[in-house]
Amino acid sequence: MRARLWYGPAAHGVGLDRVARYLRGPLGCRAETRVRQRHGKSFEQIVLSDPVPVVIEMDRRPEVSGEAADLVSRLPAKAPPGLADKLAACTARLDLYDGPGGARLAPATATARSVLVPLAFAMDAIVEEVDSGRLLFFPLPEPPRQPLLLAVLDAVLGGLGRLLALLALRR
Repeated sequence: MRARLWYGPAAHGVGLDRVARYLRGPLGCRAETRVRQRHGKSFEQIVLSDPVPVVIEMDRRPEVSGEAADLVSRLPAKAPPGLADKLAACTARLDLYDGPGGARLAPATATARSVLVPLAFAMDAIVEEVDSGRLLFFPLPEPPRQPLLLAVLDAVLGGLGRLLALLALRR
C-alpha cells in the first residue's frame, strides 16, 4: 500500500463506481473497475493506468475508525488546527496500491498529486502517504474575520445610514 485517503460519514454514500466516474470525468484519468478474489472474498477495485498507475480499493471495515484514532495519537503538536478532529471522524478510506503490472505508485510526485489532491478535496478526505507518513489536509477556507473595532464601526455606520434613510422618507 502506497497511500490512503481517509474520509468520514459525509462521503459514505460514494461507491467505487462513483469514484471511477469522477476519475474518468473531471480528472481525465484512464480508469476501469474490476472484481478480484482474495481470501475467498470478492473485492471491487479501480485500476488507473493513466496519468498515474494505481489500484484503488475501498475499506469500510469497523476497524478503520480505530486505525484513524491511532493516526490521531501520533500527530505532532504542530499539526494544523482541525486535522485531529477531521481525522478522528474518519470511518472509511480508499487504499491505493502500486499499479497494474507492478508499476510503482509514488504519491509524492506531481503527477500522482494531480489525481490524489482533487480526489481528496472532492471526498473531503485526508491523504496519507504511507511510506513517509506525511498527511495532506485541505481545510475549506474560512471567511476572513473582521477586527472587533471594524465590526462595531460597521454596525454603527449601518444603523446611522438606516436612521438617515428613515428621516429622509418622512420628509
